[in-house]
This record gives sequence, C-alpha cells and structure tokens, in this order.
Amino acid sequence: VQGPFGGGLSTVELASAVSEAGGLGSYGAHIMTPGAITEVVAKLRAATDRPFAVNLWVPQEGERFSFDVTELARNAERLRPYADELAVNTCSAAPEHPAFDDQVDALLAAAPPVISFVMGVPPVRVVEEARRRGIV
Repeated sequence: VQGPFGGGLSTVELASAVSEAGGLGSYGAHIMTPGAITEVVAKLRAATDRPFAVNLWVPQEGERFSFDVTELARNAERLRPYADELAVNTCSAAPEHPAFDDQVDALLAAAPPVISFVMGVPPVRVVEEARRRGIV
C-alpha cells in the first residue's frame, strides 16, 4: 500500500504507477474540495484499470481547520530565510479546509475502488454507504 501523501503531495501518476505495479496506489484528498475529489477519481480511473484508494482525514472533536491569518503570517516569516535559500514561495493566504461531510459525499458518489481514512474512524453511515456501493 502506497502512502496517500495528503496535503497536496499526491499525484495521479504515482498512485496509478503503484497500482499498475501490483500495489494499492493511494491518493490523499484531505485538503481537496468535493469537485476536485470527483475530478481526481476520474483521472485515476483513466490512468489505471487496477484498484486504487482515495484517503480522507477524519476530523476529531475540537480539531481546528481554520487558520488565524496573523499566526500564519508569523510562522511563514520564521520560515522565510529557508524559503529564500531554497528559492521557494511561502504561503501568503490562509487555506480553507472543505467540510468532511461534503468531501466524503463526493468521494462516495465518485465511487473509487477503495476509500481509506486517517486519524479516526469514519461515521457508520459512511462505511454502510461505501459497502452498499461496493467500495472497499
């Protein structure tokens, strides 16, 4: 099983190559909008006829998915010397995290062969609906 590399580091090419080689290629979708999830499942289907997984982060009670712009700017500034040295851009805007329920509904509708979760157990309704749709 290939790690899903959440946080924007997944690629269709890597996940499909792992699946084509006989492993379970995985795509981390925890920061993706529902529309982007639908799109990536379609791209994975086009790239391989082998099983693949799409992974979501199960939010924990009290977990914060919004960012304080001042806090983000302060931390980005602390990293600026390293970013300058490596010639990479720093984050200039606070990211918004899509709602888990919206993400999971899009994922269920797209029906990838496998859905995986990190940081918790999904709600019972999600597991039941995945089974009903034939999703592992």
